[in-house]
Amino acid sequence: MSSGLYIHIPFCKSKCLYCDFNSFAGKDECMAPYFCALDREVEAWSKRLSGKTFDTIYFGGGTPSYAGADFLCGVIALLKNNFDIDPNAEITVECNPGTIGFDGFQDLRQGGVNRLSIGLQSTDDKMLRSLGRIHTADDFETCFDAARCAGFDNISLDLMYGLPDMTMEDWGRTLEKALSFDAEHISVYALKVEDGTPFSKMELALPNDDLTADMYERAVEVFRRAGYKRYEISNFAKKGSESRHNQKYWRLDDYLGIGAGAYSCIDGVRFSNETDILTYIEKTKQKGFAVCGEEVVSLDEQMSEFVFLGLRCEDGISLSEFEKRFGRTIMDVFGAPIKKYTDYGFLVLEGDNLRFLDKSFFVSNRILADFV
Repeated sequence: MSSGLYIHIPFCKSKCLYCDFNSFAGKDECMAPYFCALDREVEAWSKRLSGKTFDTIYFGGGTPSYAGADFLCGVIALLKNNFDIDPNAEITVECNPGTIGFDGFQDLRQGGVNRLSIGLQSTDDKMLRSLGRIHTADDFETCFDAARCAGFDNISLDLMYGLPDMTMEDWGRTLEKALSFDAEHISVYALKVEDGTPFSKMELALPNDDLTADMYERAVEVFRRAGYKRYEISNFAKKGSESRHNQKYWRLDDYLGIGAGAYSCIDGVRFSNETDILTYIEKTKQKGFAVCGEEVVSLDEQMSEFVFLGLRCEDGISLSEFEKRFGRTIMDVFGAPIKKYTDYGFLVLEGDNLRFLDKSFFVSNRILADFV
């Protein structure tokens, strides 16, 4: 089975007020040394993982597009020279409006990128400012049009709901405008105020839980009517445009993370890299690798994660696949919570498949806690 490659680019033009990712603004002087460090780490891993094939590459951040197409395309070329990359690999780059234009998109396309994920979040300029975003709704439209003109026919949009002072009418306008772009994929996330972010230190007028739940249901209804399938709790796609890379996480496939703070899981071992940029650069100079911690994932943890992540997907999980992977039936391991929630009408067993019913998705985290 092919694995996935994740490349972390931690640089941003400006850090959003809600963001708790391993990303930094104002460190442009580290960019060139950082990409040299990526080269060293790639070459080190290529010697250790010579037998693996990779069929997805995902550049996340941070804002990968802020680093520029030359740097990103250089990494793609290096990956192809050092790893066995499937000729039909899905290669995704995260972009933000205001950091890339037509020429940059054209260079990415020529460098092998075939999928983009562009951060829209909202079509309301006031809300974009409140989030600390650097772009306007018009900037996004210009960015999206440039990507289309450069030949990209697989584009994902990111949206956020449950924002400060957001009403259902605000959310409805964002959904309808988002549909007008006719993107192949749309990701929808509720705002979560994380500790240590600027938002966590502010008094925010957030929608209550009931309104936030209604916003999610509105998105499901609007996108389904427009022909998008909700294939995972937060992700909607036209047929054939599901994110192949993200599906690896939900199926517990192997993936290798390259870069500062990147996570990996290979052959049942989970590990992560140094998060600090300078420490990461220095460690790759010394060892090639930058791993700072690892753990063996126990069989119990693997079984739990298989259910927890698989049930987030609308198609659910295969009972035969569970038994094939772990040598035990799913009812033997999780029979009690499965019976509990099928009796309650939240889960349904259909032949070889266990999945959530529609009404269960917004409360899924409470249910899934019983499988951990």
